[in-house]
Amino acid sequence: MILWRISNYTDISGNGGLQASGRWHTQGRKVVYCTTDPGLALLEVLVHLEVDPEDLPQGFRWLKIAVPETVTRETVAALQEGWRTDSGITRARGDAWLRQGSSALLFIPNAIVPEGQNVLLNPQAATAEQCRVSAVMDYPLDPRLLASTGKS
Repeated sequence: MILWRISNYTDISGNGGLQASGRWHTQGRKVVYCTTDPGLALLEVLVHLEVDPEDLPQGFRWLKIAVPETVTRETVAALQEGWRTDSGITRARGDAWLRQGSSALLFIPNAIVPEGQNVLLNPQAATAEQCRVSAVMDYPLDPRLLASTGKS
């Protein structure tokens, strides 16, 4: 399986989760947010982009992450109504999964595209070390994408 991520960093250590909370975790927990599709990775970047075009980070990279079949995984159970707007719902579920350490991957619904899937990678899970960044590619953001968001 291949997972995708766009980031300023080229590792999958999960250290970013130590610095800030996300939809599926509270600050202080190592976690890596990935997607099953490179287009979803781009949408995730765009929806969280809160800078003027001239302030865009210059170091965005595509990370292609190879995941062997032996890596443990699970899928989040049905979530209660309102999970897209109430981050407490998703953070509680993600934090519980990270605490349990029961698998390296948690497949979660994508909040932007309901049919899409994001994947959390717990770098502290036993089989997570089998996941490898198989390619790192420069990713300059196309200015037309920013024009469509009204941020250019």
